[in-house]
Amino acid sequence: MTELSILQVGAILDETTQSFPHAACLTCECFLGLVAQLGSDSGADSQRLLEQYRLEHREIHACLGCEPCPPGNRFARYIQQKQPKKLITV
Repeated sequence: MTELSILQVGAILDETTQSFPHAACLTCECFLGLVAQLGSDSGADSQRLLEQYRLEHREIHACLGCEPCPPGNRFARYIQQKQPKKLITV
């Protein structure tokens, strides 16, 4: 996958934050894992946008086990989209 543009990062963040069922999602490891991955996959221009979501370790909480978990599901979908498609034959 090529480097994400600031527009792509912004769109993913907007989609994800709009889906939050709880205010606590903003400090959940499910969402912050996505933020960290986007930081790894994007250029310097996106870092300022991502910086507003980064927290000190002590401020982050473990997954609350929400079902469904929109930020966790978005993170999983993002990772799946990054993977090359493979045809499995039996």
